[in-house]
Amino acid sequence: MKKIILLCLSMLFLTSYGCKEDENIILKTHLYHYNIAIAFENQSGENLVEGIPYDESSNSILNTEYKQTISVSPDESSSKPHHYRVNEPGIWKDENGEENFFFTATMYSYVYPMVTQKLVCPYIFGDKNEHILVSYWEDLPDYKYKCTGFTLDGKEYPIVKEGVLEYKDGIGGDLYKVKIVLE
Repeated sequence: MKKIILLCLSMLFLTSYGCKEDENIILKTHLYHYNIAIAFENQSGENLVEGIPYDESSNSILNTEYKQTISVSPDESSSKPHHYRVNEPGIWKDENGEENFFFTATMYSYVYPMVTQKLVCPYIFGDKNEHILVSYWEDLPDYKYKCTGFTLDGKEYPIVKEGVLEYKDGIGGDLYKVKIVLE
């Protein structure tokens, strides 16, 4: 009888130890922050983001339809956990005080190769059409990653690493900037 009780206690101990391991999975992951600031200009060089109504306390853009999706190729979808958090688009002011559209997402434990955003914003585009913005990401050794490209409606635009954002409200990490001149 003592052997059965010891066996049951051992199994209970091992089972509870395994559960505690799973509960802390988020604590053991590495976070990847996808931060893109977009400067939209017209042919005259005017900043099209200036004047867009937004909530200054949260930097959330008002009256803008927005949807962000994470795209993963089929062979990766079965073998990788897909944990991510997407924030609403906002406004980011650069070192000159100019307003930029700002997209951010946080990925856990995995660098997603492509992030697709679908945006309807009459303030910028002058229409109510859905525009597709895609950023491309590369996984590097030692938990590093970088943005390698950016397209708007299939047209490529140069992207530069602008610097590093200080962590605030769960957002931080490398910042990449794109300048788009609309026709």
